[in-house]
Amino acid sequence: MISHPLPLLILVLFTAALAADAALGQSLSIIRKGESELLIEAAAPPDTRYVLQESGNCHLWQDVNDDVRGQLSYRVEGTKVTKRFFRLTPWTPPGPPIRLALIGDSTVAGENGWGSGWGKGMHGYFKPTVQIVNLAWPNMSTATFLASEQKPKLVAIRPDFVLVQFGWVDWGGCNGDTICTTTLQDFAINLKAIIQAIRGFNGTPILVTQPDPRVFDEQGHVRPALQERSAVMKEVAAELQTPLIDLNRLSMDLANGLGERGSAFIGSTPGDWIHYSLEGAQVISGLVVNALPDSLGPYLVGILDPQPKP
Repeated sequence: MISHPLPLLILVLFTAALAADAALGQSLSIIRKGESELLIEAAAPPDTRYVLQESGNCHLWQDVNDDVRGQLSYRVEGTKVTKRFFRLTPWTPPGPPIRLALIGDSTVAGENGWGSGWGKGMHGYFKPTVQIVNLAWPNMSTATFLASEQKPKLVAIRPDFVLVQFGWVDWGGCNGDTICTTTLQDFAINLKAIIQAIRGFNGTPILVTQPDPRVFDEQGHVRPALQERSAVMKEVAAELQTPLIDLNRLSMDLANGLGERGSAFIGSTPGDWIHYSLEGAQVISGLVVNALPDSLGPYLVGILDPQPKP
């Protein structure tokens, strides 16, 4: 049980537990029904609207029921839950509609006929009040983005949040041409220019390190890739106080946990280690979404749903 100074109850689903604030007429409890079913019992004053929410990390919360008045029971299948947080919090009006943009290369792209990136898996994680605009494009590096038509498009759209993932093309070039490559120093300079451009229209940039390509060694472990580019992104994020999602590490941990055969479904085609099937895009997008800043929590749905499996 976790106490909170506000009229808020948080209950941790490890074992049977109870949280209550008698003065406010609220309570949360867990009741076990057999071996595979749990009930979350919530109670709130009938004349005040509360919201029952759940979270896997106590940071990003999604609504279970946004109109709790009096008694409510919520069924949880215990066999699918290892750790879960629940809270009862006063209802507040929903936030205004927002726009979320994605920029990067083909590992992010998911629109305009290019459906190989993880960006195509993002839509199911957001409420209808979020408009997702995917401006990522194949063979795009930080250098080519700054000189492309995608940058003025981004500025014209003026999204509230922008996910920024570059690195593959900066490192390896485009179509065998090194015109797209950047040195580590130029990579950092370009990232800073992109961040400043986003902040210029009052957007919030969120840096995303490059996903690992799921290439396994003889011991069955994923080979680390693009570590220097990831390190530069982390340094830029720290210097400019920019949120960062370490997708490189998250994707490595995922692939190592699934193994070479178990993670094969993530790839778009056999032998393609850096692009994604629809199921793979949903899984990789899930890693990104679950690491978003807390301020985006009210706009999320489905973050605790079971992930696709092979």
